[in-house]
Formats: sequence, C-alpha cells, structure tokens
Amino acid sequence: MSQHSKALAILTLGVAVAVGGLVLTRHVVAVAGEADATRLNRAIMSYVAEKNPQAPIRAFQQLPEILVIESQKTGIDHCLAIAQAEVESQFRHDVVGGAGEIGIFQVLPSTAAFFESKLGTFKRPVLNKPQRELGDLADPVVSTRFAMAYLRDIRTRKPGIKEALTEYNGGPAGRHPQYYRMVMGTYVEVLERADLRCRFREMPREAPVLKLLTRA
Repeated sequence: MSQHSKALAILTLGVAVAVGGLVLTRHVVAVAGEADATRLNRAIMSYVAEKNPQAPIRAFQQLPEILVIESQKTGIDHCLAIAQAEVESQFRHDVVGGAGEIGIFQVLPSTAAFFESKLGTFKRPVLNKPQRELGDLADPVVSTRFAMAYLRDIRTRKPGIKEALTEYNGGPAGRHPQYYRMVMGTYVEVLERADLRCRFREMPREAPVLKLLTRA
C-alpha cells in the first residue's frame, strides 16, 4: 500500500470514528434528556396527587408534558403554572366556579372561545341539566392549553407577570389584586421542591464595588 493510500485509509477511519462518536453522543444526550423529562413528569404527577388525592390518574397523565411545553411558550416557569393551577382549583379538574369557570385553570367558556381559531374547537359545557356536562375544559390538558393561550395574549399587552396574573383572574380592571399574592405565595412553596426542577433564578447580588459606584 502506498503512502498516499495509507494516509487516505487513516483519514477515512478517523472520520468514521468521529462521526460514530458524534452519533453516540447525541444518542446518549437524547436518552438522558428523555429520562430527565420522565422524572419531571412523575414529579409533577406526584405533586398533583399530593394536593388532590382524588385526582384521577387517567385524566391527568398527559398534563405534566403539556404544562411544561405551554409554560415555555408563555415565557414562565412551569412551577409558576403549577402554583396558578393549585390556587385556581387545587387540581380539581371537575370544579365549576361561581361565574361558570371550569377546570384546573378555571377558564370561562366565553374566554376559551376567543382562542378556538388557534387551538381548535372545544366541546361546550351544559350546566343547566340535572346531570351536567362539563365539556372539554374539564380535561386538564385542554384547560392548560387555553389558560396559557389566554395568559400569552394578556402578556402581549401587559408583559409583567403581576399585571398579567391580575388580569387573568380579575379582568382588565384587575378586580382581585390579592390573586397575585396568592399565586406567588404558592409559587414560593413549590420552589422548595427540588424534584420539580423549577427554573426560577435569583438575580445575582451586586459586587460591593459596583454597589458603591451606583450609589455615587
């Protein structure tokens, strides 16, 4: 074998090893990411069951994945969404509010109707029958999707989370300012759960020299 052929063979082998290593690395990363997602989903389900022991597993089994995805779309920590659902309903998927709000995020059917063009149609509730029908908003996944779409819409006008949450619960006039405090108080408790992998990050403390310069 000529020197040229040997060099070409070595180069080919090196490329093959590098490509194989890259594929293996990607596979390992993908598997690890999938395992992390599975652990997070289980942790969320465990939290829901802890807060509402009567929660039917079948109704909630797809909630963790959708909640994380929709929270990311909305630009909020998924743990904040968990806290909001807890305040709204204590994770009772079949609860109906005084004004006709339904589901874990207590979404009004009239509010959800505004987002059908983006999310698809949903089955309306029928509440004036002896055996009432709650419709699709009693599905935790459907409730989450419409709730987060509503919150995203609010944030286009009010990007601050305090103002957005206040409008979510109390309308544009913000009739219930205490709602924000309730959600954030619950959020602080959720943050203590390491298994929920909350994405909250504290602002870094100012260095003493920088603090003195900004005061000058």
